[in-house]
Amino acid sequence: MDKTSTPKRQLSMCDMISDDLSQINNQAIEKPCVTHNICADNPETENKFSSFLEWQKHNEDLLQRSVQGHHHSNVVEYNVQRAINTLSASVDKCMLDSTNKIAGMARNIDKWKTYMLQILENIRNEIDLLMLSKKKIQKAQIALNIICSISTECLERRSFRLDMDHTLDPGQVELLKERELITEIGNLFCRTLCQIEVQINRNKDTKVQLEKNWSDKHQSFQIDTINLGLNIQAPTIMSHTDVIKDSENTCLSISEWEIITKSLYEEAIQVSNESKHLRSIVDDVLKKSANRLRGQADTVDIALARFISDTQQIGQAIENDLQQVVQRLGDSEKSIADLLRVISNLEKAKKTAETRLDNRLKRPGNENVKDNAQLSLLSEVKNITESLNTLNYQLHCARTGHLGLVEARSKLEDDSRIKRKTLWIDSLRCQNIRAHYPSVNILIGQ
Repeated sequence: MDKTSTPKRQLSMCDMISDDLSQINNQAIEKPCVTHNICADNPETENKFSSFLEWQKHNEDLLQRSVQGHHHSNVVEYNVQRAINTLSASVDKCMLDSTNKIAGMARNIDKWKTYMLQILENIRNEIDLLMLSKKKIQKAQIALNIICSISTECLERRSFRLDMDHTLDPGQVELLKERELITEIGNLFCRTLCQIEVQINRNKDTKVQLEKNWSDKHQSFQIDTINLGLNIQAPTIMSHTDVIKDSENTCLSISEWEIITKSLYEEAIQVSNESKHLRSIVDDVLKKSANRLRGQADTVDIALARFISDTQQIGQAIENDLQQVVQRLGDSEKSIADLLRVISNLEKAKKTAETRLDNRLKRPGNENVKDNAQLSLLSEVKNITESLNTLNYQLHCARTGHLGLVEARSKLEDDSRIKRKTLWIDSLRCQNIRAHYPSVNILIGQ
């Protein structure tokens, strides 16, 4: 193959040093031009001629020194070339080994950089999801405040019930249980919200550390990528005198670097898992709380509905009884009026008989006898008196019964008014306001 067609090989350290030593000898040496008058007499030089033997000796010494110089030069050139070849190969081997190690470290950095980026994305997602859970808790708290207002309104309105209707009925008991449940769930929401705040702060701190670590690794990877492209022909290389001292004083060992990186990664995974666990707890708390509140609300509504139904039945019974009492009062008043009329007639009849007896007692002398008429008048007065006594007793009983009916009517009217007020409170106020009770979806923060 022709020499001109051989491919160019990459220059090594040895190739950068030229072995052409003739360039130094070929340089022109400038000498001053001096003219001599060869014809002029010089008595001083005529008496200083060297002998021929000295001249031969001088030439032999000169040539001998030249031979020794060439030999010494050859030895030096051989040693120099050998040192160049050996040291250049060693430097090339060290540079190749450093390049491979830099490449390996770059791959390791890139691997951890990928891991850090993945866990960083997970932490960012966890922050967003926890913020969403926080909003759900806050919405649930707003709904809980509405429920608290409804329950408090019902309890306050039912405190206005009168007399015996102001009782601890099943509806009242369930309303008190609902208020206790609202307080319990409200405290649970507050504790959960505090846990979310703490976890969000932890996630943010971890995110900052991961971002800084990823940024440092990204910068280190770029630096090592630049180092992989450097060689002896690179135009950007330069001398750095203090780099070895600085490296020994400031750089961490690879084991320390791996411990720090792995510790941060494991801590980030733990924080991410804790965040996921907290989110699952939040969802579970919201669902269970919503179900408990909704279940208690249904229990309260059922108890109120039953109490309203019972109150309506009792109220209707009272109304019916009141109508009967009023009718009986009318009959009683009519009976009393009849008794009074009969008693009045009997008293007049008695007065008539007594007047007759009194007039007959005024008969003169022997005419004042106890004849049949006299006996009849006495019997009449006696019978009328007994009848009046009986009728007066019946009048007393009728009036006593009338007073009892009047009192019963008053109590029935009061109870009817109380029942109407109770029905108005429970049906028109409590049931109406409880119709605005939040749904399950609102209670879980959706």
